[in-house]
Amino acid sequence: MSSALVSLKNVSFSRGDRLIFDNISLEIPKGKITAIMGPSGTGKTTLLRLMSAQLYPDHGQILFDGVDLHQQSQSSLFELRKRMGMLFQSGGLFTNLNVFENVAFSLREHARLSSDLLNDLVLMKLNAVGLRGARHLMPSELSGGMSRRVALARALAMDPELMFYDEPFTGQDPITMGVLVKLIKEIHQALHLTSVIVSHDVQETASIADYIYLLFNGKIAAKGTPEELFKDSSPVVQQFMQGLPDGVVPFQFPSKTFIEDLALASGGESHD
Repeated sequence: MSSALVSLKNVSFSRGDRLIFDNISLEIPKGKITAIMGPSGTGKTTLLRLMSAQLYPDHGQILFDGVDLHQQSQSSLFELRKRMGMLFQSGGLFTNLNVFENVAFSLREHARLSSDLLNDLVLMKLNAVGLRGARHLMPSELSGGMSRRVALARALAMDPELMFYDEPFTGQDPITMGVLVKLIKEIHQALHLTSVIVSHDVQETASIADYIYLLFNGKIAAKGTPEELFKDSSPVVQQFMQGLPDGVVPFQFPSKTFIEDLALASGGESHD
């Protein structure tokens, strides 16, 4: 793997009594698409929030381009975050602003641009996601796929070095999913980005990822190229990558035996 833009070193993180990450270490290499995958509830989105210093680890270090994110002042952190873009799972568009103004928002806030230059830049970003013609529409007039693409244009407005994608394919129809896969790959290559995709959509993510980390039970259960993970013989890796309904992640939520549950439900006692 190439030199890392983001490094996690012996990171642990808990919510109350629940341990989410237990002493994990990983690297996000510059210029590559890295996928963070795993079953629901394994903390994938939480990991993105740690990487962008929205959350703080209980132990360990998170470095961005060699800088410890959690040792920075608010002003320094603010500057570092300008180098990051985030596509939120929900899209997160401002409902009271049209498409153009949604994409222009961060440019108006952080860059001193003439109105002509700002207009050109916004139209370029919208053109990159195929929605230049939708610039006057309101978010309520967009389909789910269009909304996700506008959110992508907005995330790219400040020309970030690092792009985070939080479940970009969730809730999309097959055509839109294909469009998003194509966009993420083409934009990544054209802008020479470092990209991190959090997803449980195996086929779509594996088709564009250079490297995958698979999370399970607070640990990194496996790591490698998509080809390596598809060939991995570990039960948890096989269950996730193949989409098997039962296995290490059980179909049945842990409980007493069926006979015991029936007896308890009826207020009686179980019998052998």
